[in-house]
Parts: sequence; C-alpha cells; structure tokens
Amino acid sequence: MIFLVRYKHIFVIVLVILFMLALVINPSIYMQSCLNGLRIWGINVLPALFPFFFFSGILTRLGALNLIGAKLSFLMQKLFHCPGSSGVIYLLSIISGYPVGAKITSDLYASGKLTRDEVVRINAFASTSGPLFVIGSVGVGMFVNHLLGVVILISHLLGALINGLLYRNYHYTKNQPVICQSSNNINDTISTTMYDSIISILIVGGYIIMANIIIDMLFNIGILEFFVNILKFVLSPILPQSSANGIASGLIEITRGCQDLSTLNLPIHILGPLACGIISWGGLSIHLQALTFLNKCHISPAFYMLQKLTHSLISAFICAGLCIIFF
Repeated sequence: MIFLVRYKHIFVIVLVILFMLALVINPSIYMQSCLNGLRIWGINVLPALFPFFFFSGILTRLGALNLIGAKLSFLMQKLFHCPGSSGVIYLLSIISGYPVGAKITSDLYASGKLTRDEVVRINAFASTSGPLFVIGSVGVGMFVNHLLGVVILISHLLGALINGLLYRNYHYTKNQPVICQSSNNINDTISTTMYDSIISILIVGGYIIMANIIIDMLFNIGILEFFVNILKFVLSPILPQSSANGIASGLIEITRGCQDLSTLNLPIHILGPLACGIISWGGLSIHLQALTFLNKCHISPAFYMLQKLTHSLISAFICAGLCIIFF
C-alpha cells in the first residue's frame, strides 16, 4: 500500500515538473492561457456566481432554506429520500449553475442540517449547470441555435432528476452530520458570509485558470493529443472521429469542450447529445471546485465522479431522443 501511494505521488510530481518546465520554456503562451482563464472567470463567472454565493450563504446561516424547504418536504422525501431543503438547493443550482449546488449542500451539512447520506443523494440531482450558460453561451453563442440550447437544458435537468432517483436509496453506515454552532448576530452572519463568499469565488477562479493552462499544456506536450487518438479509435464505431478533440477538452473543462464541438461540421443530432453529455459531466475543473466544497462532507471523489458520469450518460440519451424529435 505504501509503495502504491508513493508511486502515485511520483507520477504527480513528474507531471508537475513537466508543467513547470513547460512554463519556463514557453512563458508567453501560458501567460496568455492564464489571462484567458482570468477573463472567463472575471467576465462570465464572477458576476454570475458571487451574488448567489453571498445571498445563499445568508439564507443558509439564518435557517431560511429549511423554512422554505418545508413546503417541498413531502415531495422531496417521496422522490429522493431527502429533506425539503434539497428542493431549494436544486432550484438555486439550476438558476445559477455549477458549483452553487455543492456549495450550499456543504454549508447545510456543516451546520448540521444534512447527514452524509443526504449530501450524496442531493449531489446526484442538484449539481447542474444554469440556463444562462447552456442556452446563452452554448446554444446561442457557440452553436447559434437557441432551440438546441433549450433542448440541451431540458435534457440536462431531466437527466439530473432521473440521476437523483438512481441514488435515492444510497446509504452509508457511518452517518453522522457535523454539528456547528452559528451566531444569531446579523453582523457576524453578514461578515462571515462575505468572507466565505470571497474565498469561494477565488477558489472557483483558481481552478478555471489552472484548467485553461493545463489544457493548453497537455495539447502542447502531446499528452492530450495521444488521448485524443485513443478516443478516436474507441469511438470510431459509434461517433465521427472529429468529435474526439471536443470530448477530450470537455472532460477537463466544459466551456472549451463545447466550443471545440461547435466548430465541427456534424449533424445536430450528434453535436447536441455530445454537448449535453459534456455539460452534465461537468469537467475536471468543475469537479475540483465542487469537491473543494464537499471535502468537509467526506464524499469520495470517485463516487462523486460516478454520479456525474451517470448524469452525463442519462442526459445525453434524453437529448438524443429530443434532437430526433425537434430537428
């Protein structure tokens, strides 16, 4: 076991050294990658997510989510074996997008309002992208097709709900919530929430920037190109080989993946499900953001990614069916 752990560390160390060498050899290229990631974060992500981080944090600390969720309690218990607050988390997640669902779920767990079982079940259906990105950025901006954006969004959200049903009976034997005491002082609540929101949005920005740099590095070093060639071989019986590049990028960062797919001259009934699958998967960048928040809930990264994989496959199949109907 010790040997395996050290072996994994050696692999990471070698990879990091390669990345650092790439930075030294071509600093101008990766400075531009960093600036591109910073631009995406500053223009698209920061103004969209920061207000939701702050206001949802206030509601969580004041106990309002549980109060609002009481109206949804019966429905959420019957469908997903989760408290009513999970319905509010789902609604906030589909309004604001990744990784707000994970952030709110983590906050509720830390305040003792959710158990670990409930966190896992909620994450299965309340980890979604938002309409602004799916319809605006992907549908209209990248594919120049508003209807396709709507179809992808519907498939993505329906896939999330079906995914939630898939994990509704998840049970973990050691199931103890973490109980944290929170202050009733409104000034403490606001200042603590502001600090937490700033740290959270900076974490999101850091992962977006690093994902942008890493994708360019992997392409330039040749690692991603090697992976793309493997994908082409594996996918050749069912998908055009030209889609492999977009899929490979999308596994790491969904915006980049969808952008690469939108440049391909392929039918909508192929591009739609692929884009929907990438968005529902979330990408490594989103995974790292969400897992940073869910770390305090002791969620296994492997199990988290399994949930996102099933969400991706379900959504892609739904989107394939809808594309046949509407296009």
